[in-house]
Amino acid sequence: MSLNSEIEQFLLERGALKVGFATLETLSGGHPSADLAYILPEARSAVSFALPLDREKIRGFLGKESHSAHEQDNFEVNIKSSRLAKALAIWLEEKGFASKRVISNNVYRTEVEGWHLSMPPDLSHRYVAVRSGVGSFGWSGNVGIKGVGCTVILGTAVTEAELEPTEPVPEEETFCDRCKLCVAACPSGMFDAKEETSVTLGGVTFTFGKRNSYTGCQFVCGGFTGLHRSGKWSTWSPGRYRLPEDGKELLDVFFRAIGNYSKWPERADGTGGYVNMALSDASLRLTCGNCQLICWGDKQTTRENYRLLESSGCVIQSEGGDIQVLTCDEAARAFERLPNAHKSLYE
Repeated sequence: MSLNSEIEQFLLERGALKVGFATLETLSGGHPSADLAYILPEARSAVSFALPLDREKIRGFLGKESHSAHEQDNFEVNIKSSRLAKALAIWLEEKGFASKRVISNNVYRTEVEGWHLSMPPDLSHRYVAVRSGVGSFGWSGNVGIKGVGCTVILGTAVTEAELEPTEPVPEEETFCDRCKLCVAACPSGMFDAKEETSVTLGGVTFTFGKRNSYTGCQFVCGGFTGLHRSGKWSTWSPGRYRLPEDGKELLDVFFRAIGNYSKWPERADGTGGYVNMALSDASLRLTCGNCQLICWGDKQTTRENYRLLESSGCVIQSEGGDIQVLTCDEAARAFERLPNAHKSLYE
């Protein structure tokens, strides 16, 4: 059995949906986030794999029936990804190959100027995954698998072993039909609905939707705000900031929101949350990720997921910390009845 086959069996037996292999050559092209040597100077290859998220818990999250179930599942699958990558690296080390795992998320290149805002990853799981054929890019730039969509967490291990690279997903086999509901599901307007951007890896060019504002995404996905521009639904965040179009004005509002966030009352349930190293003194909550979560790889279920999200209502937080899910009209009225000092923390 080849080393590729042994690795694939190792990962599939431990819950991976799909496994792929990339090399220095197939990831070449100069993009810093595809540089294996940043992780391991002697690296020659990378192993990519995908783990599934719990779809039932995703549905509860999108429809605002349950926040904590998906949040916890997401955390656990990310932890599993990191642990599985470590287990694979140890297994390869025992075979005589220097190897290192890549943490699933929340690790950045801190030597890059302005990294707190740009959040450049140590190695892009997405780039390794699409180049190795584990998945392909959707319009949102999330990686998905046909029949599964984007409801996966990626994992990566880097090794000096010379592995046989696997091919990218052929265009005719991609999961994305460009319905662009990911655009509609994003309160920040992160993705352009028409323009594309691209990345070239090992001579192969991959395209996805052009990014409009990373700051807007951080504003929403960080949990600092969540009200959709239409005012007809929100994420799980009680923040109600309007996101300016002007970049400097958006940044000013963003920093004000971060300052106010530290004054929000502790959530009444007292559970959940995580620390992002870009804002290490705050306990953040998983409140969005909609562009990833609604896409299940086929039109019918993706449309149903968007319907659930759009009809899920709006969230506000009481002075005591309770998170309340109301219709958006009810939420607007209830918010207006709150004391001005409390309201000012959210808008």
